[in-house]
Amino acid sequence: MSLPAPRSVPVGTLLAAACVVALVSTGAARGLWPANLHNGLLAVSFTFVGGYVLLERPGHPEGRVFVVAGVVEAVMFTARQLAHADPAGTDPWVAWLGVWPVPLALGLTTLAVLWFPDGRLPSRGWRPVLVAAAVLTAVSCLLSALWPVGYAAAGVSVPHPLADGSPEAVTTLWRVVATPSFVALQLLWVPALVTRWRTGRSGRELGWLLSAVAVAAVALAVGLLVAGSPRAGLLAACSVPLAAGLAVVHGRQTAVRSALSWLSRSGPDAGRLPADLAEAVARALAADGARVWIGSEGVLRVAGAWPEADPTPDASSLPALAAGPGAGVHPVLRDGRVTGALEVVRAAPLSRSEGRLLAELASQAALVVEHVSLAALIDGQRRAGHLDSLTPRERQVLELIARGMSNAAICAELHLSIKTVEPLVGAVFTKLGLHADSASNRRVLAALEYLRAGS
Repeated sequence: MSLPAPRSVPVGTLLAAACVVALVSTGAARGLWPANLHNGLLAVSFTFVGGYVLLERPGHPEGRVFVVAGVVEAVMFTARQLAHADPAGTDPWVAWLGVWPVPLALGLTTLAVLWFPDGRLPSRGWRPVLVAAAVLTAVSCLLSALWPVGYAAAGVSVPHPLADGSPEAVTTLWRVVATPSFVALQLLWVPALVTRWRTGRSGRELGWLLSAVAVAAVALAVGLLVAGSPRAGLLAACSVPLAAGLAVVHGRQTAVRSALSWLSRSGPDAGRLPADLAEAVARALAADGARVWIGSEGVLRVAGAWPEADPTPDASSLPALAAGPGAGVHPVLRDGRVTGALEVVRAAPLSRSEGRLLAELASQAALVVEHVSLAALIDGQRRAGHLDSLTPRERQVLELIARGMSNAAICAELHLSIKTVEPLVGAVFTKLGLHADSASNRRVLAALEYLRAGS
């Protein structure tokens, strides 16, 4: 199976990015207004980070939320810029667009944090929290849309298109419900990311986003307590989407380093190598599971799985695995022949970078597949009594080869000539049913591990 085909940015994302650039440029042309700067920064960062996510994973919920949040921020930024630059000449509906979506923007940012990085909640227990956040956001949006409760905080003096003022009951409700909800939603980001971190599924890269979220939450709380305005928190929130982008890059590098060094963390039990490799694949690709298959293209059997399945899946074939519901399958090749496969079990499809990582792991899997196959071969040779035919000298040579010694080193160790050692090495390979090619040393290492385990 080849790597995922090159992907292009979805047309909808390109149009959204173009609109955001046009809106932010239009608004910025009206002059610098520091109180509105955060909306422009958020618009650009959310849109382009979301575009990157959708480029890597088309249709990913996290990327879509980022892009929508970027468009909302761009609309608010431009509308406020126009209302601030020319209050008398700005249409009330334009100014309205700059104020009422504030709760919506914060709600979308909260959803993006809760879904980071895989487009799912940290656990099922967070569903009621998400529902409560959605209700608070909807109530706040309704109050902000129908009455000018947020105009003073936004610095907009253009009249509201629907109401001249806010009834006392509405003002009280805004003060009791909406304003505290702004704090609650941003403070919610921290426990959500900590929960995600503790599950261990998303890796250490969450530290980048967690740090940005903590700074934004503290800035929001301090700003509201000291100045009575969420402006400081909103400005600090500009770092959240940027940190998300850094987390994606950093997380991929961490996953690559961790996955490609899995062998150094494996235990001494050689029989666990396929399962250890499957676990490394699953953790590196944030998958629900992974399997290492051994065999030919037509007949494959599971050699190792994570988590371990009971019962073990039936035999399959490479075309059947490729057509299955798994996120990705990559063949394991040796000398151009299919000797196995790596299967990733995950709902989301693999991105291009994840496909490249799976290919790298498949290259390592070739050694594991060969090792397991040879161990089975040696086991069969032992049961057939073929190992008993090794002479004491041949067993001694086998031990030295498995210790990594070259033929010349064996000569020095046994005080024998090269003309004596080479036939002994050939005899060992012949009696084990192995070919004495360039991979012989690795094959004998596999044989010796079995011999040690059986001794």
